[in-house]
Amino acid sequence: MPSSFRRPFTLRPHDALGVWESNNRRYRAYAKELLVDLEEVCTKVLTEWPPEDGASIKDPLAHPEMLKLARLRDRTSDSIRIYAAMAVEGFLNFYGVLRLGQIVFDEHFERKGLVPKLQSLLLFCDGLQLERNDELIRLLDSLAQGRNALVHPKAKEVVGEPLKHKATSTKVPEVAREAVARMESFFEKFAELVPLASQYVRAGA
Repeated sequence: MPSSFRRPFTLRPHDALGVWESNNRRYRAYAKELLVDLEEVCTKVLTEWPPEDGASIKDPLAHPEMLKLARLRDRTSDSIRIYAAMAVEGFLNFYGVLRLGQIVFDEHFERKGLVPKLQSLLLFCDGLQLERNDELIRLLDSLAQGRNALVHPKAKEVVGEPLKHKATSTKVPEVAREAVARMESFFEKFAELVPLASQYVRAGA
């Protein structure tokens, strides 16, 4: 006698009717809006940088307002990188729930890493197999790595003479610009790959 829990599974269409809650569009907007703010802060930092201190400020505490401004600059840049990755991750989770339903998605796909999740969703939902070097994969992987470096910070032991060590730095606003550009490229490439899903990734949607 067949189990009562065995039943055929049917994918939902791309235009399935229903209501879904997701923050991916909000995060996408945050990333783009914050980039505008970042550009303005960077311009202000360059304009107001104390000329008497040359290329670097030896004593940040001697310039509290500039220190505050520089921290705002760096904090905004970090936020952009995180939101850009969250926007893409949020979209993938939404797409999975849309096509598979909440129960199936949560049980079989939700806990996967971003790249395996994308590959699995496209394979199962759209019959599309993406190789590891696919442009869509590379865009997603770059966003994920940038986010992970911030939310899973690592420590690094300094070998040699500490006084001669130059701290690792991130180019601002370049890295934030790249994150937003990759986020937008991801959505653009996803729409090209799955045209029926383009309504969900239109800029400003």
